[in-house]
Amino acid sequence: MTLPVDPTLLLAWLGAVLILCATPGPDFVFILGQTLRGGRRMGWAAVAGVCLGVLIHIVLSAAGVAAIIAADPALFGTIRVIGALYLLWMGVAALREAWRGGAAFAPAAATAATLRAAFLQGLVTNLLNPKVVLFFLAILPQFVAPDRAPPWVQMLILGPMLPLVAQPFYWFVIEAATRTARSVGGGTGRAARWLNGTAGAIFLGLGTRLLIAR
Repeated sequence: MTLPVDPTLLLAWLGAVLILCATPGPDFVFILGQTLRGGRRMGWAAVAGVCLGVLIHIVLSAAGVAAIIAADPALFGTIRVIGALYLLWMGVAALREAWRGGAAFAPAAATAATLRAAFLQGLVTNLLNPKVVLFFLAILPQFVAPDRAPPWVQMLILGPMLPLVAQPFYWFVIEAATRTARSVGGGTGRAARWLNGTAGAIFLGLGTRLLIAR
């Protein structure tokens, strides 16, 4: 029985995914910022949103929609600008909260509304990141064997391995950020302002980087 994917290419893809996960990118930084703002639960809510965004990108790439987007400079640029502005808006909101002075760091106080917001923000920021589109267009097809299952089938098999392999790395980022926030927080409103300010700076940096990227 012939496997739908080439075993050699599968191992090579797993190696590439491990290298990618070990090199923190915008998603990791975004999850770090969310964890600093709201604790472990908000960090994992952001992870869920990011992973759903990745899965949607995989489906769009397999269906050929991503190629259409990448081939249209105006559409591609519009998505990039919208994504950058969204991150900048999040950064400004976090800085305003820091300026006003928020409550002390209390991850247990995360509500359904804040978790839902973190999830949606993770989803939107991932979907509006054009570099993710290019990654699945330029990198993933290199591991598709022409003599195996149809390319779209192989992409749907290989693609989800990325968010799966990334889970231990996300766990490390979230745990490290949670412990750092707790040690810095000490239950004070001043520390909460510092954490919100740090998260805001992270979001502004991501938005600016995406806005000026070419």
